[in-house]
Amino acid sequence: MILSLLIALQLATAPPALPAPFSELPQQVLAPGQCALFLWDRASGKRIAMLGRTPALLRAIIDGRSTDLPAEASEGEAVMGFAPVSRYRSAARQLEVRLTILPATAGGAVVRDGSLTITEADGSAVVLPVAGLAGCPQ
Repeated sequence: MILSLLIALQLATAPPALPAPFSELPQQVLAPGQCALFLWDRASGKRIAMLGRTPALLRAIIDGRSTDLPAEASEGEAVMGFAPVSRYRSAARQLEVRLTILPATAGGAVVRDGSLTITEADGSAVVLPVAGLAGCPQ
């Protein structure tokens, strides 16, 4: 009886929403040879951003609009062309991505540990734990 109630409660619980200002990034189509690293919010499991390699950019749905932010700076030894630390800026906010990128044997890479920090113009910040996958369609 108690087990049935716990299962019903688990099923009835809605998944957590993404924090403002983000919305889920829809599926992206990459041209052959174009590489990207996709990030998922760990709490909600939703795709939150795409990092492009050429050009270096972060694409996300911010304030309801698809937004491409050029890379402002990067640090560390790149894996598949993606730096472990990258910074992006818009007029209203700064985004910093910190990732542990592990090469995979199938020609891609895995991000098991990472964060996306969003700092608003007023100095307030939100840190989202993220996971990700990188690849280049042939």
